[in-house]
Amino acid sequence: MTERLDVYLCDRLAGALERTDGRISFRYLAEYLESDSPAVVSSTLPLSERIYEERDVMAFFSNLLPDEGVRRRIAEIVGVTPEDTFGLLCEIGGDCAGAIAFWQPGKRPCRSDEPVYRELTDDEADDILRNLGKRPLGIDDEFRGISGAGAQDKLIACFRDGKIVLPLRGTPSTHIIKPEIERFPGSVQNEYFCMELSRRCGFDTAECGIVNVRGIDYYVTRRYDRAESGGIVRRLHQEDFCQLLKCRPEIKYQDQGGPSVVECVRLLRDMHLPGSDIMSFVDRVVFNFIIGNGDAHGKNFSVVYREGRPRLAPQYDLICTTVYPQIGRKMAMKFDGKFEFRWITPGKIVRTFERAGIGGKLVRDSIGRQIAAVKRAIPSLVDEVDKRHPSSVYHDICCGIRARIRQLTQ
Repeated sequence: MTERLDVYLCDRLAGALERTDGRISFRYLAEYLESDSPAVVSSTLPLSERIYEERDVMAFFSNLLPDEGVRRRIAEIVGVTPEDTFGLLCEIGGDCAGAIAFWQPGKRPCRSDEPVYRELTDDEADDILRNLGKRPLGIDDEFRGISGAGAQDKLIACFRDGKIVLPLRGTPSTHIIKPEIERFPGSVQNEYFCMELSRRCGFDTAECGIVNVRGIDYYVTRRYDRAESGGIVRRLHQEDFCQLLKCRPEIKYQDQGGPSVVECVRLLRDMHLPGSDIMSFVDRVVFNFIIGNGDAHGKNFSVVYREGRPRLAPQYDLICTTVYPQIGRKMAMKFDGKFEFRWITPGKIVRTFERAGIGGKLVRDSIGRQIAAVKRAIPSLVDEVDKRHPSSVYHDICCGIRARIRQLTQ
């Protein structure tokens, strides 16, 4: 017996994900291949009449789903096993990262100019956000069909007239809302601070803020893989580096077999991204070290496709992990054989990028630029965010930043 899911790309029926005897495969539809300007569902799945087997497709499709504990809890609610990628996409694949959507044959997403929303009262929004640990992604009998990658609890929704609304029937979501992580106090203010610091240091950074619902602060970010014009939201396709390098989501960290700095640079070159994007990646890796972000793994770097061409996506999911001693000692990617922050020197950073073909002077210049930009931006940023969203976490972040800058300048 063969089961099928229709695969939509930018609201066009592009292919079929099929499961036969427990094995999944993907194929492009002939009519899509013959249509005007067909685009690839993934750079790892070139346009072709061939059938792509499970070994070719699992990394891309599995990375569209939540990670780890969130995935297990969703699987329990919808009645499948956590390893059942096909079954989970049946339940929550109606609006995924990028421009991908999955629908059972005979069904299709609503038209982009006829969106369907479920308006929430403040009490309803409060109930959903407080209970994301029990109902990941806000899943209930009516609200399903939205998948959010990553290991953190979140609500993927929209804002209309300042109110949280739930997009239904394949209506594109526009925002991601995250509560404080239980084990990591101040995580909402932490992520907001690091994202704002990124913006002030000149990086293309996803728009973000903090919203308060019934006295509780939540981090909110606008999806960079959505574009809005004239009130109509359209999806922009994107792929994270784990998808592009065929790494399953459970091996996103380098010490688990996930992407390395060298592999990431080579990927960008192989995809023919402009030199400015490759240098921006160098700058971002240095910036992540300075702010103490040990969670800058392969799923937290992406490319977004604009007019069919890949470009480095804006910065997102930036957080200082070193303020949490239980997780903060190691980085997601190593420099010159070392993962621990305390052992990283300018020489190790330079040698790592040199192995990827980046000249040492370019890397040293990047280190100098990031140090200068961070030192310039921090004083006014701390004053501003502490007035709007007071938290002791800013002091802890800045102490760590000063220590790592000393590491890079001794």
